[in-house]
Amino acid sequence: MAKIGIEKILLLTFFIVMLYLGPGILFDHKIKHDFPFAYGASDAFQHQVRTEAIKDIGNRFEAPYIVKGFKDFVIIYPPVMYQLAIMLSYSSGLEIYDAIYFVVVFFAVIAALIMYFVIKEFNKTVAILSLPLSILIFSFPASTGFLWGHWPSVLSQSFVVLVFWSILRREIKHSFILIAIAISATALTHTSETIFAIIFMAIFFGLRLAFKKLTKREFINMALAGMIFLIISFYYLVIFINTWAVKQPFVFAVQPLWDGNPGFYIAGFGLLLIPIAIGLIFSISEIKALHVAIIAPIVMLIGSYMNYIGFEVRSFQLRFFWPIYLSFFLGFGIYATSKFAIKKWNLMYASASFIILLVLFSGIVKFPALMQTDIQTIPYIPYLNRETSPGLMSPFHWESLSWIRDNTPKDATVYFFYGDIYSQDAVLRNTKRIHQQVDPEDFVKALQERKIKKEYITEFPGDTAGSFYQRPSFFHFTSPDLPSGFNFGLKSICNFDYYVFDKVSRQNVLAQYNLLIANEMLKKGAEVVFENEAVVVLKSNNVGGDCIEEGNF
Repeated sequence: MAKIGIEKILLLTFFIVMLYLGPGILFDHKIKHDFPFAYGASDAFQHQVRTEAIKDIGNRFEAPYIVKGFKDFVIIYPPVMYQLAIMLSYSSGLEIYDAIYFVVVFFAVIAALIMYFVIKEFNKTVAILSLPLSILIFSFPASTGFLWGHWPSVLSQSFVVLVFWSILRREIKHSFILIAIAISATALTHTSETIFAIIFMAIFFGLRLAFKKLTKREFINMALAGMIFLIISFYYLVIFINTWAVKQPFVFAVQPLWDGNPGFYIAGFGLLLIPIAIGLIFSISEIKALHVAIIAPIVMLIGSYMNYIGFEVRSFQLRFFWPIYLSFFLGFGIYATSKFAIKKWNLMYASASFIILLVLFSGIVKFPALMQTDIQTIPYIPYLNRETSPGLMSPFHWESLSWIRDNTPKDATVYFFYGDIYSQDAVLRNTKRIHQQVDPEDFVKALQERKIKKEYITEFPGDTAGSFYQRPSFFHFTSPDLPSGFNFGLKSICNFDYYVFDKVSRQNVLAQYNLLIANEMLKKGAEVVFENEAVVVLKSNNVGGDCIEEGNF
């Protein structure tokens, strides 16, 4: 009973520490915020806005303000993350921007605990030694998965860990139902993770077949699980095969670096690579045990390097969960090497080691950490280095976007002039209005030439990653051909209902040029309808007419 009590205390301690130092620091120790908090890139906003739209209008078609004004483009994104966020929003009263973020981070914490129970089936001491590493999913650069909006991948990987656990429970009655649900959850959250889950199962059962340990019952259970998975996921798999699989097909390519992203590379583990490597070696030597705890991390390590054979971003995304997947190697490495000094591990030794590792990784005791800076030649100990930051959004910008959403006609069009955050254009979808924005390069060029113009090169932002599909029939998807210049080209600014100007900028001259244009538009009859410390919104009273006097300044 004492041993059971100590284990529960360790798990509770880990759960509290991880919540407090992970999501707690990320969210400034608040569940509810006044604006989207800790959103670091456009993808985070695109998922938040899509969830808002589904809550508003249903889950069949994309909202027009997401897809450049079209009203009949089907949603081709997997539904689970959005539906979970909406359910939490309704049940808790949280705004969608808080609910969806909470769902993603909370499931990641639960995944760390599930991985503990997977490893525990192999060796309880190894599981205890492994668990503290998981806290580093909230440390930079692994935390990019949360901050930059790789939320479907992160959530789906939580379900991949559930696949590991469900395979471990394959001997229980009707286990095929649990396995099918776990695999379906990956497919209906972020389908690329399903491929890695299937690779894991293929290798796991392939090894069992090779070692003549595959039973008839296991074969039947997996066949039944596969059939149930197809039934549950069929509707979405039809969408995936006809859209994402067409738009982003597999192409053999070597991509050693994740361009434009602070990718997680193996050197980021610093000195921990020593016990991790030892654990990997011992794991391979124990492969005949055919245990999920051994095979799963080996497969996911291999999967995270499949960027060298064409999996590109999908392999890099697996690395967000390296602190969970590879925790077994760390625990096993420490356990195996310490056996030379500690002949028989007991719960007190394991508990003391757990506390030491948790303190080290939590950042209470700091070392120069490779994960905190660019890759260096001298490795150190990684620790939790994420600080609280509001991210891209500010209260003033959120106020302006919310005003447009709540106080303008639903068919209004909005034009955004330069803003520091507007390059992450999914932010603009929070107006819930059709919107376009000035091209920053053309804007700067006009400023340098000291010109006031009626026509600027303009971007029509929207989700073009995969949403531009119509569905004439169940199995038939079409993608329309858009006219030249539709997405990007020279356009008159006089054809819009509302104009948004930022009054402040990291480069003050850009804000001054914004206000100069706004003042010229006021001379032609536009009126100020909203203003705060950072943003001013004008309303045109002559749409399509003469809205500004061209000239030099």
